[in-house]
Amino acid sequence: MTDPDEVPHDVRASLDQLLAEARAAAERGDADTARALLDTAETVAIKKLPSGERRDRVRWGCAAALDALPNGDLAAAYATATADAVAEPNP
Repeated sequence: MTDPDEVPHDVRASLDQLLAEARAAAERGDADTARALLDTAETVAIKKLPSGERRDRVRWGCAAALDALPNGDLAAAYATATADAVAEPNP
């Protein structure tokens, strides 16, 4: 039986990639690219993660990173923390 809060492999891979690219874009000062990637990551979380704490944490992390822009270092830190929330075992 599958845990209902388990993140499917393809969703985890997509979120990991989106958040890593958003972090890198924020670090290099490319706020427009970081913003687009964070928006996409939030959409993936809304559509593909089951309702619950993990989805809420990912959505909050994306929103916090977006709010932090154009401060690239702070936005990158939020993107990293959000990626950590995706990778954690069930919250």
